[in-house]
Amino acid sequence: MLPKDGISRRQWLRLAGMASLGAGLATLPPWAPSVWGDATMKKSVQLPVMELAGSPAEVGRGWGQALAGPMRQGLDRILAVVHLVHKTPRAEVLAMAMKLWPAATQFDPELEPFVRGQAEGAQMSLEEAWATRCGLELLFLNSNLAAMCTTMAGTGPATPDHKAIMGQNMDWFTGTPLALLRIKRSDGLRQLVLPLLGLGEYTLNSAGLGCCLNGVAAMQPSLKPKVPLAGYLPRAMRQKDPARARAILEQACRSIVAVTLADAQGGLICVEGTLDDYEVLKPQDGFLVHANNYRTPRFQAVDGCRTIFPDSPARTARMQELADGLRGRLTPETLAQALTDHQGLPNSICRHPDPEVPPGLRAESLGSFIMLPAQRAMLVAAGNPCTHEYLRYEV
Repeated sequence: MLPKDGISRRQWLRLAGMASLGAGLATLPPWAPSVWGDATMKKSVQLPVMELAGSPAEVGRGWGQALAGPMRQGLDRILAVVHLVHKTPRAEVLAMAMKLWPAATQFDPELEPFVRGQAEGAQMSLEEAWATRCGLELLFLNSNLAAMCTTMAGTGPATPDHKAIMGQNMDWFTGTPLALLRIKRSDGLRQLVLPLLGLGEYTLNSAGLGCCLNGVAAMQPSLKPKVPLAGYLPRAMRQKDPARARAILEQACRSIVAVTLADAQGGLICVEGTLDDYEVLKPQDGFLVHANNYRTPRFQAVDGCRTIFPDSPARTARMQELADGLRGRLTPETLAQALTDHQGLPNSICRHPDPEVPPGLRAESLGSFIMLPAQRAMLVAAGNPCTHEYLRYEV
């Protein structure tokens, strides 16, 4: 149960920085072999891979059947948080989500049969199933909250083989379940999907296109999100051509998240947007890093993270410093070690529950992943990467 009193809206905004990855300014220590794949030192937890196939409706139905419990848990958490901050009743929150439905289904024709299939499979109403996919927007609309994790990605001169690699820890409320889905679409495209329920889906497809997601918050009270993340990200990640995926993000990515795309050919970009503008970030010396503050100078005037998550600029600086120390040697092993960084514990890159935060609001690194687009493979640690081994999953 989330606490119903004893916390103000401002305290919630500060405490809910569960994507906050701590800022230290130490350089990356030498690589320790025991950190990588040593089952005697770390837990080896295999995520069950749920196999789905068929049309959007069939995939949605299978998704709902497989994840009915976690979907309900995700919805309940979203509703509880919104009620905690604003005492907004359940029916009103669901109605807010449905206001985003027309624009989303118009932007992505496959979305409606997919969500209706989810609702049928999970035995939820359409309104409930859709709200589980609008977690960030509902939190943003009600709390000016949009928070996720810190990303490091590299390509070209950053890596020994000049191929793209990227990864991040998934930081959110303690106890949020993880799942892994392998999807074969009716057009033959395969996807490996790691959903953070109600927030977004980290996806790698068989064309070698992968994504990382980082929450951002544009303080533009006169504007509202148009097409929600659930309306454009799945469409972008169904693309085989990275240029088409980028075009979709340029058209629709407006606040809520910054999306980093890497592809099998070594391409790497990040699209970040406010509610009425966007920018495409390109690698510097082969690296892209992103936390929860805008990197685009003209967006800083509306950057809400400096108020809500004041440690985000320092986290960006920390990750950039780590990247600078890895020039030419960013590999799965060295990236994995960066993701286990404990500078600023418990609010560190490898995040652990903060005992000073109320139990219902505590967060941690639920898991961690590294994507290798050229290999069509994802390495996933099913828990804090300091204590859990990365296991390999193929698209």
